[in-house]
Amino acid sequence: MKVNLGGIVPLSTLDWTGAAAAVIFMRGCPLRCPHCHNAHLQTGESFEELADIKSRIDEAGPFISAVILSGGEPLVQLKASREIAIHSKNMGLKVGVETSGRFPDRIASLLGEGLVDMVFLDVKEALRDPEYARATGRWDVAPRVAESLRLCLEAEVPLEVRTTVFPKMPSLDRLLEIGGFLSDLGIRSYTLQQGLPSDCEKPFDLVPIKLLIYISTAMKERYGIDATIKKGPLSYRSRPYQTELFQICQLRKLHPRPAFPSGSERLKSSDPLRKDRDDEDRDGDGRG
Repeated sequence: MKVNLGGIVPLSTLDWTGAAAAVIFMRGCPLRCPHCHNAHLQTGESFEELADIKSRIDEAGPFISAVILSGGEPLVQLKASREIAIHSKNMGLKVGVETSGRFPDRIASLLGEGLVDMVFLDVKEALRDPEYARATGRWDVAPRVAESLRLCLEAEVPLEVRTTVFPKMPSLDRLLEIGGFLSDLGIRSYTLQQGLPSDCEKPFDLVPIKLLIYISTAMKERYGIDATIKKGPLSYRSRPYQTELFQICQLRKLHPRPAFPSGSERLKSSDPLRKDRDDEDRDGDGRG
């Protein structure tokens, strides 16, 4: 099987709180969001054998606890997503899916097989048209997103609902409307992301953190929702340092630090420098 692959970040500590994850970026997305941070992955072809992707997950395995399927929209390639999820689960890794919620039936399929441990679901606007159509470039997406939310709640899978906030999209009133909708579903946690310009956009003034704090406070007071504030999301192209981090981890595995003898072993040593090292240990500078 071939996978239309956008790229792989072998080690990320930013995408899944509490987990070190490999992030698989898959090409293809039915939406055309005006501020998409991975617009270069919406279309195009860059095929890679599924076996090669599995090998790269194997390579990252010693350093990660999870795999995240991202994009684009990973559920455009449902069969490939399923195979990657099965492989990851067989390795003892958790599987997360970042999705727009556009394909509730495909989410249900993966949830029904027990292949997903976490869903990161983007709610881009108030769940009604024309607002949602303006935010996604497509009509009739809002009811599909609402259905995806309900399916995740029914499956009792951990769920991170998030909205990326740009100037005037969504507006303050519509953000609070989203909060009311989530509250009616019984959702009590929510993530507000400060929208950043994409790689192909002109710079713009970011929504002030103070305003996001105000919205977070209003969510809590009105709906009992705990809203976390984050910067992001990060584009695939802005992550070279994460690949460098993985390379450092690989080097440490290939060339580990030498094992230092325990205190009792050191006392038995005939090394003439033993006394000097013992003095260092007492000063807190040694490795014993």
